[in-house]
Amino acid sequence: MTGIGMMPLAFRKGGRAPMPLTEPSVDFDWFSPEVCRDPQLYDGLIREAGPVVYSPEYDVWATGRHEQIELMMRDWKAFSSTRPAFEEIGQPMILLSDDPPDHQRVRTVISKGMSAAVLRRWQEDFAAEAERLVLSLLDAPDGLIDGHTDLAKRYVLKVFPDAIGLGDANREMLIKFGHAQFNMFGPKNDIYRASMEAAGEVFEWVATNCKRDAVAPGGVCMAMYEAADTGAVTQEEAEILVRTLYSAGSDTTIYSLGNTLRALAENPSQYELLRSDIDEFAVRAFEEGIRYDNPARFTRRRATAEIEVDGVTLPEDAKLLLLHMPAGRDPRRWEDPGTYDITRDVVGKHLGLGFGVHACVGARVARLEGVSLLSALARHVRSIELAGEPEVTTNMAVHGHEKLPLRIVPA
Repeated sequence: MTGIGMMPLAFRKGGRAPMPLTEPSVDFDWFSPEVCRDPQLYDGLIREAGPVVYSPEYDVWATGRHEQIELMMRDWKAFSSTRPAFEEIGQPMILLSDDPPDHQRVRTVISKGMSAAVLRRWQEDFAAEAERLVLSLLDAPDGLIDGHTDLAKRYVLKVFPDAIGLGDANREMLIKFGHAQFNMFGPKNDIYRASMEAAGEVFEWVATNCKRDAVAPGGVCMAMYEAADTGAVTQEEAEILVRTLYSAGSDTTIYSLGNTLRALAENPSQYELLRSDIDEFAVRAFEEGIRYDNPARFTRRRATAEIEVDGVTLPEDAKLLLLHMPAGRDPRRWEDPGTYDITRDVVGKHLGLGFGVHACVGARVARLEGVSLLSALARHVRSIELAGEPEVTTNMAVHGHEKLPLRIVPA
């Protein structure tokens, strides 16, 4: 790999090295609707412009290179999650905007709620629902389905809320809530304002359904309140954790599945390979889908001191965006990065589900959902192909489909 040189660490802290006369930059609005609908292209331009690129318009920096992102994720003391870019004052986001020790304290609580023992109990239910859903679609007229609405979204909105103990049946609200929450990660532009205007009833729904008396007993949400009873977290933190589950537990998994379904539809040889050995390739197909077309556009960090990153000096309190999508296709890290290849050695190697102390706490759940649905699809569907032009969502921090027209042929 290149881009950081021969030093064992890429960062030089402190000192008074001058800023470059011309910082790496790109000449487009990082958060325009056009860019938000095609972040793979535009964030790829940011990746190639320099190891760290500056936006004078927003006073933020970004890197789309795998090695820089990995090192920044490792060093949470130098690159903090607190006080990030575009911070939404008055919207506490435990796990996303805390560092150790507070981060580890609340992370332990939610991790226990989604422990390996819990996942083993969920696995049978997830697999059974995936079978039921796929079988129900085999008689679709002309084999036409919407991979986003009929498969990814319907599946996740069934199994995940059931598992965590969401009592309310109006589960579409989770999608609207997640969409609004992720748009809070960007600037207060027209996309943000439109999202907030559309989300009034959503926030009211969340405020009601995050309360202890609204969640079902025995689920992860109730486990947050039971942890508060023991003093592991406060009652307020328990409610924030439930809200975090609602905002981040559905959208990104749905988009991961949709993006992977599209990759398989556009690469029929890879789908044939998946069907040839489901036990071997279902995990790889989902993990490669995350590398190839990550649903999370970026995570946010802040430089806690002046620091040099591969020849570029960042000032203290520099706001940083770690761009996951172009990192997944960084040619410095991946061979033939623009190819979806389920034989690639990618499991545990990509950064799409976070890394280090801030690795995605729900990653194991997302993997269980993804592998269960892809396995059922491969068992019962001989081939899938695009049946029209997909439509992608317009969101500043996540990337996925609104419509994904597919044609399936039963096995």
